[in-house]
Amino acid sequence: MKDKKKMIVAIVLIVAAVALFIIGMIILPDTIVMQMLKSGTDTTTMSKLVGLLIPLVLTTVFPVLYYLKGKPKDLVVSIVGLAIFGFIFFFNR
Repeated sequence: MKDKKKMIVAIVLIVAAVALFIIGMIILPDTIVMQMLKSGTDTTTMSKLVGLLIPLVLTTVFPVLYYLKGKPKDLVVSIVGLAIFGFIFFFNR
């Protein structure tokens, strides 16, 4: 039962990451802002593909590690990847 619960959590995180990646590829501009100053000026920009691949990798690899090893820190890293998606969508709205 415990492994089934881990598998469900991993699948939900992976599906969410893939969905956010696809949505980002559709609605975000070609160059996305990754960092901003307090004044609102852009400091770091990346191409859309590279900028969205970073959280995608975090959110897809670490749930698999969580399922295989069961370490909570792997789950936390995956959730951080989802948070990065949130920041990307917020900064580039």
